[in-house]
Amino acid sequence: MIKRIVSLLVFLLVVNAGVRVGLVYFHDQNFRDAVREIALFGAGKPDELLRGKVMSAAADNSITTLDPDFVEIQRKNVVGVGDHVVIRYAYALMVRVAPGYERRFEFDYSTP
Repeated sequence: MIKRIVSLLVFLLVVNAGVRVGLVYFHDQNFRDAVREIALFGAGKPDELLRGKVMSAAADNSITTLDPDFVEIQRKNVVGVGDHVVIRYAYALMVRVAPGYERRFEFDYSTP
């Protein structure tokens, strides 16, 4: 009986940790897609407007630790295409994986 209870508790801890970490990666993937779209349609728009859209997308995806200073916007002139926007960002999150245990997840991305 005690073995079953302990097994159940371990199983619930593993499932809880999986859900918490899975949500972090899910939100990050949605945020990457939004930033990719912002960069794709960002030609000709001012940097501050693009940075504001990136911060808005971060808020929409529950990423509160992204600082505007860590959002870098570069413009490249590609032959035949014209103005190309590259957005790079970095942030870190502390996630409570289990009771009494937190892990730091770092994300760094640059649009193609």
